[in-house]
This record gives sequence, structure tokens and C-alpha cells, in this order.
Amino acid sequence: MNELAQLGKRRTILISISILLISLHTIYFYQSALPEINTSKLIQQCVRFVLTVVLLLFVFQAKRWAKITAIVLFGLALLGAVIGLVSLSGTFINKIPVLVMILVYSMAIHHLRYSNSYKAYFQYKNPRK
Repeated sequence: MNELAQLGKRRTILISISILLISLHTIYFYQSALPEINTSKLIQQCVRFVLTVVLLLFVFQAKRWAKITAIVLFGLALLGAVIGLVSLSGTFINKIPVLVMILVYSMAIHHLRYSNSYKAYFQYKNPRK
């Protein structure tokens, strides 16, 4: 594996960790805002988290379908975060988690779609015969 492909591998891991942390943050803050734990919503959020982990594992394995699916889903999440930011009222402190979400999802889309390092990693994992 050349240096560019190793960089793509490291960045893919870091972006995946960031996305999982955002997902955990979302689950925690949704549940903490409620007076009691909503078990049906918690189960739904845990299933979504597990599916996100599975998708990111397939992206790490450089599966083309997973890359395309992740770009589409991250784009929808980015759109939702931007709409949420515009509609969110309050102080700047309240907007910081949404800004971080926008930054991470933007970086993830850029990395999977346009990054030369991920392209090198993808070609390393999927050599053409």
C-alpha cells in the first residue's frame, strides 16, 4: 500500500469515528431532553446506530455501493443539519453541535467523493484485473 492509500485509510477511519460520535451525541441529547427514557425511540436509534456502523464498515472495505449509499445519506443528513441550523433559535452555543455536524458530514462527502487519498485506497482495495 502506497503512502497516499495509507492516508486514505487513516482519513476514512477518522471520519468514520467522527460520524459515529455524532450519532452517539444525537442519541444521548435526544434521550436526555426527555423526562423519562422513551424505549421505543431508543431502540430505533440503536438500530440506526448499528446500521451506520455496518455501512461504515462496508465503506472501509471499499465497497462501491456502500460509498454511493453513504454519500447520499450523508448529503441528506447535511441538508437536514443546514435546515436545522437555519430554524434553530437561540445563542451561538446552542448551534455549535449542528455546526460540527455540518462540518463532519461535509468532510465525509468530500473525502468519499473527491479525495485523491480515498481514491488511492479504493483502488488498492479493488485492484483492476
